[in-house]
Amino acid sequence: MAERLALVIASECVEFPRLGFTGELATGLYATFTTAGHWLPIGDGPVLDPTIAELKRSIKAAFGRADELGATLLIAFIGHGFTTNDDDFYLLAADSTMPLDSDSGFHLVNAIAEQLSNTRSLDGLIVLVDACEAGTGALGAGNRWVRMLEKSAGRMELLVASDDGNAYDGCFSRTLLRTFDTGLPGSGTNLLCADLTPELNSACQQQTPRHLSFNGTQVRHGDQGLWLVPNRSRSRDAVTGRPATGLVDHLVRSVSLTAGVQETLIDIVEASGDRLQALIGPAGAGKSTLMSLLIRPALVETLGALTAEFITAAVFLDVTSTIESVLVELRDQLGARFGAEFAAAQQAVQAELTDRERFSAFEIEIVRPLHRLRTAGRRIRILIDGLDQPDEGCRNSVVAAIATLTTDARLVHVRVIVGIRSGTDVVDHPDIAHARRVHLQPPSAREVLRELTSTASVIPDGLDQAIHELPDDVRGGWLIPRLITEIDWGETRLDGTDLDSLVAKRFHTTRQRPVHADLALPVGALLAAVGVGPTAPLSLIHEALRRLGRPVALPQLRDAIVDLGVLVARGHPGQDRERIGLSHAAFTGSLQQVVCAQWPSALFDAHAALADALDTVTGPDIDVYAHTAAPRHYLASENSARALTFLDAADTKRRPIDNRASWANWLVAFQDSLPPEHPDVLAARDRFARWTGEAGEPFAARAMFAGLVEDCTAMFGRDHPLTLLPRVQLANWHIQTGGAEQGVAMLTELLDLEQDEREKLRIRADLGFGTGQAGDIVGARDQYAAFLPPLERLLGPTHPDVLHSRDQYARWIGEAGDPERARQQLLELVPLCESTLGPEHSTTMWAKNNLASWTAACGDLDGAARLYREALAMREQVSGIEHPFTLMTRRDLARFYAGRGDYTAALDLGADLPAIWVRLYGPQDRGTLDITRYVAEWTTQAENAR
Repeated sequence: MAERLALVIASECVEFPRLGFTGELATGLYATFTTAGHWLPIGDGPVLDPTIAELKRSIKAAFGRADELGATLLIAFIGHGFTTNDDDFYLLAADSTMPLDSDSGFHLVNAIAEQLSNTRSLDGLIVLVDACEAGTGALGAGNRWVRMLEKSAGRMELLVASDDGNAYDGCFSRTLLRTFDTGLPGSGTNLLCADLTPELNSACQQQTPRHLSFNGTQVRHGDQGLWLVPNRSRSRDAVTGRPATGLVDHLVRSVSLTAGVQETLIDIVEASGDRLQALIGPAGAGKSTLMSLLIRPALVETLGALTAEFITAAVFLDVTSTIESVLVELRDQLGARFGAEFAAAQQAVQAELTDRERFSAFEIEIVRPLHRLRTAGRRIRILIDGLDQPDEGCRNSVVAAIATLTTDARLVHVRVIVGIRSGTDVVDHPDIAHARRVHLQPPSAREVLRELTSTASVIPDGLDQAIHELPDDVRGGWLIPRLITEIDWGETRLDGTDLDSLVAKRFHTTRQRPVHADLALPVGALLAAVGVGPTAPLSLIHEALRRLGRPVALPQLRDAIVDLGVLVARGHPGQDRERIGLSHAAFTGSLQQVVCAQWPSALFDAHAALADALDTVTGPDIDVYAHTAAPRHYLASENSARALTFLDAADTKRRPIDNRASWANWLVAFQDSLPPEHPDVLAARDRFARWTGEAGEPFAARAMFAGLVEDCTAMFGRDHPLTLLPRVQLANWHIQTGGAEQGVAMLTELLDLEQDEREKLRIRADLGFGTGQAGDIVGARDQYAAFLPPLERLLGPTHPDVLHSRDQYARWIGEAGDPERARQQLLELVPLCESTLGPEHSTTMWAKNNLASWTAACGDLDGAARLYREALAMREQVSGIEHPFTLMTRRDLARFYAGRGDYTAALDLGADLPAIWVRLYGPQDRGTLDITRYVAEWTTQAENAR
């Protein structure tokens, strides 16, 4: 958690009638704040009945500590209060005496003002006062504290129990405790002071509470970061605990439940039998808000008895979204909703899965567990908003996942609701053509004006006429009133009601404040670079500002973020894991125009600063953001090489099938950012083709590399260095798919061309393997013997390429007639591979498989059987039962059994291999023909043995 410090004080003055409840209520507040609210306590408990000296000292120390830590400070006081001269409100200590002055009482307004003037890094202040006549203090604070905070951009909440009258029986504090315990169904994720005022008015009718909030000039709803405790009524929302909960808070905070909105909601709910519904509408029509209301149906009276369980999981897509990020959100939300049942489903899937390499992570982690959650009458509803938001490559993967969820026969209990902006290509995507479409119309000019008149304190002259002249499909819809209510019309003119103009005016409202004048532009640029949704960690933005030459304290950054109001979406506000981004896609282009008009290179500089900051700032939230956003920032700042390096590093932590999916997405981003002949676009195509082959589709990989060679030849020439690399890969995939002779011919031609030593040695390694695969065993052995020493000198003895080549060399030595020498080399190599590469590395498993083969050839059949079984078990665990390498290992073990004369064991293990080989590689593949011949021989031998 971010630093949030709480000081709770209970004080009864001996000169006043005894109250008797202050200590009990203070203890209750202290316990709630420090447990449910995660406030760090100042002291070991509440301060009880302090002297005036102790009272002043404790409050001063609390301010000092909060300033030192850059923390938010909460001060709660329960006890006696008294007003003198109609203007001066004092908190009373145990030894306060009349007449009151600054020596005998704590002058709330002046004393807090003194502390505020001495702080530089305070990250917000909350003051709660349960005392008589405290309204005078609120009036004074509204005068003095606000003037001070306007100059320093600070944020403050003051909630007091009374106006100029009495407070009775601790009703204020008792109501707070009761509300904290039950929650408020109509409020957001966390309870704010503003949420409590109606409850206090209802419960404490003999007194009138007063609330004062300051967070900037125009933002109406207070700083969401100055929260007291989590709202227990929100504990069952689909997005509880996720960054999107802040976005949902933002969307429903000022929702207008027009007849059209309510009818659309009812329409979606009543059609919940449809497996896929698509809510379609223009920007600003309220799609995301309507989705948020489905998550929180209690806010809509016409939805009747619907509860938060109606929506099981919800994902709000943004420009950084990928199928991986969607998977994580769904997995975590399903885990939160179903608890142990979902965990058991996941475990059962893992236990039954024998072919992990064949299936995508989405199939394994979402689809199959969802299937196991199917019970009679259960409906699992998944909401995915902003389907038009991700880049094209990522979007296609998400659309494919939605198609699976809504067409797969295993998931008939799953319902999906998606939100799509009209006019985008995704509306007509064939994979979601089966969706029931719900069209959401933007608000009419009359509705927009009605919303303004009900919420705006100032409406500029001529605005009503301008809005009436707009067509009903006005761009921006509900965004217009939300922007207008936060614009300082005293400092700007009405010269247009289009969205671009209003965003510019709203941004200017923050930028014109002297305290934000230097900070607003770089913050705006970073927000435009981040894009939509609460995605970028605030700590990352903080570091990026430093790299843009605008170093500020974190509280100052948060001040500016809060002051930008409707433009910004916040996740986990007020916490050290806070994330930010633009609150609506429609703001992106408008904000880019604003910042680039003043700073032409703003977007490039912002992307570069964010990319550089990712090298410095660390932590789980940073890693999550980097995983989906870092390559985008690298590409946008013209550093595609770093994007490649980043993605290559990510590839080492995933399975080939998931790497293939990742590169299918990122390839589109590279192609959109760079010309087709750029080396990094070609490298991205190389990665996609490579991982396609490694994922078990070697023929597809060969075709991709053939296309890459053709394009490179046309662009650069046949012998250009950028053409040579894909030519090598194409040759290798010919060898992998049964065309060893053709591959050897291609590699032999390439070997004669001018290349650096490393590439030449690698080609020699590939050529040696291809030579052996083509049937020249002695030639393969001799080639390995020739290039291995220089390869080891160049790369080192434990380099993966060296270890792999040593394994192949041993193989050809054995096949050339020296099995004992092959076995001895492998006895040295296998432990080295296990310690260097790990037991699950493909080279390690091949080396153990080869060791088994030559152990058998040397006569140790029991040892060979053990090694074969170990190699096969590891292959099946790591790669799955139908991966090409697993099939080859199973074939080798079956041949071993046949060689021992145990044809029944050979058939038990390999009888189904021909059918699998035909399905994967076709009937004419060499591997298919070989395994078919083997199985036929084993079958004959087994029948003859009967």
